[in-house]
Amino acid sequence: MKGNLNLEKSQLTRLPRSLTVGGNLNLAYSQIMKLPRTLKVQGYINLAHSKITQINNGLQVMGDLSLMGTAISQLPPFLYVGGNLYLAHTKITELPEYLTVKGNIYLGGIKIKKAAETINIGGNIYQ
Repeated sequence: MKGNLNLEKSQLTRLPRSLTVGGNLNLAYSQIMKLPRTLKVQGYINLAHSKITQINNGLQVMGDLSLMGTAISQLPPFLYVGGNLYLAHTKITELPEYLTVKGNIYLGGIKIKKAAETINIGGNIYQ
């Protein structure tokens, strides 16, 4: 799909199995519980305050990834974020192996207890 896909406040709990979004994917405040395994997004993914509980191994987001206010407690290995990563008000306490974030990580007060040695962050980590 070319362009942006805005599903903010959507009642959908899942997306099509092989979804490609040429722009941004907005799932804020939606009922989405998990993302398709082969999801491709050229822009950002906004999952803020959604029902998402886990992120797929090897997810690649070319723009920002916002997980603010979700029940996510763990990031998968090999996660790639081409922009900023927003983690405020999540239950995340560790940064996983082979995490790549080209921009900044915004923790919003959460405490990271452990970070793998293989992480690659292009910007800064803000508490």
